Amino acid sequence: MQVSHPTRPTVAVLGAGASGTLAAIHLLRTAGRRATPVDLVLLDPADRWGRGVAFGTADEAHLLNVTAAGMSAIPEDPGHFVDWLARQDPDGRSEQGAFVPRRQFALYLDDTLADAVASTYGLVSLRHRRVRGVSVRRTVPGVEIGLADGSQMRADAVVVATGLPAVGHGWAPPALRDSPFFVPDPWLPGALDVVRRDRTGPPDVLVVGTGLTMVDVVRSITADDCRADRLVHAVSRHARLPEPHTEDQKLAAIPDIAEWGQTLAELRADVDRHVSGVVESTGDWRPAVDGLRHQVAALWGRLSEADRVRFLAEDAGAWNVARHRMPPASARVIARLRSSGRLQVTGGEVAAAEPLPAGGLSVTLSDGTQREVGWVVNCTGPQSDVRALGDSLVDDLLRTRGGVAAATPATAGMGFRTAAGRLVDSAGTTEAPIWTLGALRRGELWESTAVPEIRAQARAIGTAVLDAVAPQPRRLADGRLVSGHHPVARPRDPLGLPLSTTAEAAAA
Repeated sequence: MQVSHPTRPTVAVLGAGASGTLAAIHLLRTAGRRATPVDLVLLDPADRWGRGVAFGTADEAHLLNVTAAGMSAIPEDPGHFVDWLARQDPDGRSEQGAFVPRRQFALYLDDTLADAVASTYGLVSLRHRRVRGVSVRRTVPGVEIGLADGSQMRADAVVVATGLPAVGHGWAPPALRDSPFFVPDPWLPGALDVVRRDRTGPPDVLVVGTGLTMVDVVRSITADDCRADRLVHAVSRHARLPEPHTEDQKLAAIPDIAEWGQTLAELRADVDRHVSGVVESTGDWRPAVDGLRHQVAALWGRLSEADRVRFLAEDAGAWNVARHRMPPASARVIARLRSSGRLQVTGGEVAAAEPLPAGGLSVTLSDGTQREVGWVVNCTGPQSDVRALGDSLVDDLLRTRGGVAAATPATAGMGFRTAAGRLVDSAGTTEAPIWTLGALRRGELWESTAVPEIRAQARAIGTAVLDAVAPQPRRLADGRLVSGHHPVARPRDPLGLPLSTTAEAAAA
């Protein structure tokens, strides 16, 4: 990998998890195709890229909740991940419908990024600086990034790919938050090791949250090398578990939404008709939900802000358990634990917690019942409102400077407002060369946390960023070839005025 070259643009990607790695892959691939020299810098304290919260686990029992066929990093090559799996185990069986360990996807991203670097033949450099970006300020030539070590870094463009960088545990009473027997973030390296090894305290564990994180945590703390007398209590407000995938996957039934309504009430009726029709023809509701996923962004865009907020309050929970499903192997484990009584799922919230004399906690739930447990594990997922994260980078982007904030919150604070991924500032413009993808676009897209959505965003951002920092030369009508930055090469509106965008975007 090369060192930074002063005459070519620098692009910084803040975050080296799945979103940041996918963004880097597509920036590299696009730069390579265009023969555009670029210095690409990943800023993340992690020791390797491609891990992050989603894929940093080393537990083989933690499986992808999407089949291998749906996990390609390259949208135009759907079999890319399946082919990679086959190369890792030439004598094994690599099936498109397999639910493989999540750590394998991290290794796949690692290899795919390395291949993308190699494909540029030294034209594009890639560096991974193990430091976190904590601020972004616009300058005349680009942006200045403040780093956690106190230094500064200049870049021509920034991609914010941090995801939601904090797990939410505001629900926990102070006595619980301060307890050494509380695991606030089960995805931190080694966070569950002490729970797995514990042989002296109360055997039971309280897990707060009943989504996919709970499924993985329960599999870890009830494994064969854990205490055989352990009972897991899983609690959430609605006590809903993710639905399971079926062993035999059916094709998604993508609806034609041209005649669907514009309000939440109308769309509820349209969705009900779609699901009922698919169930009638296939005997299964899953293809209907999978088909809706392809239309979610368009349907979300039709809703008013009030309807979006109402959907979050009344419909989001049911959508999540149907949309984000358990792999069949995990579903069988959960069913076995429940039937044997080792996993109990109840509705409620944590009301209070007190330490026990011999270690562990006595936890009181909202219905008045008490549980004496050795540990409480937070599985409620990340705090979704960026305004409440208390994250230095996010707070900096939302901070007003000179009368303008670089970012503005989207619906319910679920990320930022963007124009095709480029941040919309508080003045309503996209002048700053700052882009984002993944979880930080949930407010404007709703579905924006799975690989199929993120890889498409990453590919689009790869093109948009390079169009901004290293636009391609353009041939004019008189035959002259001018640089992409030349004023006459810029696209113009119907009145002949130059536009601050690409020709492709202007045409669209």
